[in-house]
This record gives sequence, structure tokens and C-alpha cells, in this order.
Amino acid sequence: MSILKMTNKPTKSDRARNALALANTVQRRRESLHMSIEGAADLAGMQVSEWCALEAGWVPDALDVLRAVADTLELGYLHLGGCPTRS
Repeated sequence: MSILKMTNKPTKSDRARNALALANTVQRRRESLHMSIEGAADLAGMQVSEWCALEAGWVPDALDVLRAVADTLELGYLHLGGCPTRS
């Protein structure tokens, strides 16, 4: 049995793909909760412009922002990238 190690840094295309996955997950989940952008931003303690940027592909540097987004969307933090939601 072999164990694969990731030794390569993510490429620009990897980062872009991950940002798009985050944006799509956030938008789809917000919509499935019938939540407005304004309401989601308010619950997450963010500006509406920040939430809009998030749904357009911005990835926050601050871990606490990502956790607030996950909490707002009733997702586990690690599920923001498009993995199944918690039940």
C-alpha cells in the first residue's frame, strides 16, 4: 500500500478552481436556506459587499470569517468547498 504525499504547491488554476467551488457552495447553500445576501452578511458579521465578493470568488484570508460563513450557512467549516452538508 502506498501513501501519496502532496509536495507540490497549489497552482493558480488550483486556487481559482477552489475559489469558484467556495463561491458556488456559498451561493447555492444561501439560496437553499431562502436567505437574502443582506441577511446572510448580517448573520456572519460581514458587509454586504464582502458577501457579494465571496459569492463572486473572493476567498477571505481570515479563518474566523470563513467559520462565520460556515455557521451562517449551517455547514461544517470543512464543508465550504462543496462537500456534503451536515445533517
